[in-house]
Amino acid sequence: MRTSRSLSPRTALAAVAVAAGVVLAAPGSVQAAASPAASTAAPGQGLEWFQARHGLPRTGAVDGATAKALQQAPDAELRQTFRTAQDLGPEELANARTVIGVGKGANIPEQGQVIALMTAMQESKFVNHTVPVDHDLLGIFQQRPSTGWGTPEQITDVPTSSKSFYGVAPFGSNPGLIQIAGWQTMAPGDVCQAVQRSAYPDRYAQWEGFARDLLARESPTVPPIL
Repeated sequence: MRTSRSLSPRTALAAVAVAAGVVLAAPGSVQAAASPAASTAAPGQGLEWFQARHGLPRTGAVDGATAKALQQAPDAELRQTFRTAQDLGPEELANARTVIGVGKGANIPEQGQVIALMTAMQESKFVNHTVPVDHDLLGIFQQRPSTGWGTPEQITDVPTSSKSFYGVAPFGSNPGLIQIAGWQTMAPGDVCQAVQRSAYPDRYAQWEGFARDLLARESPTVPPIL
């Protein structure tokens, strides 16, 4: 039979520390216990939050390891990561601004620019993949040289690939946005799919709100790109 006994001061302190969520270090000192990662990203810190979840350096910029993790992440996690334009990495935000600028230069209505932003967000999160992700998919729109979207150099040049998506490039055999009959009155996600012909047609629509916010935030300072 175990008999009761009084706790030493050190043991009593340890018990209080455990209950309070701290851990003891050297005698006479107390450190905060490691807390679990936040369940959602703070606005504007989405990419760093995502990197922390995946054990990557919290740089807020997309390197090869982060790009690979983004490609493999489930949609629910990606929607938690990217809530505003500020959650994009600096290069990716620059690519998004290029998509907007090319749309302006080609006189594409804002609805068409939203559709282009939705598409690039779903396909790559605006990461310009210069090495194929799958098969020969390249660039921010994940276009394929083998299916008539242009050469690898054209597809990985963001202004050029944006023109291809909008349907205003002077090359290529695929219909772009403006070649889709009635695109102005179609559901935006359906237009994305009509251009891209993805194996996952329902995934574009989830980025419509993000794309509209992105356009509203960035468009006023983006010049046309011809």
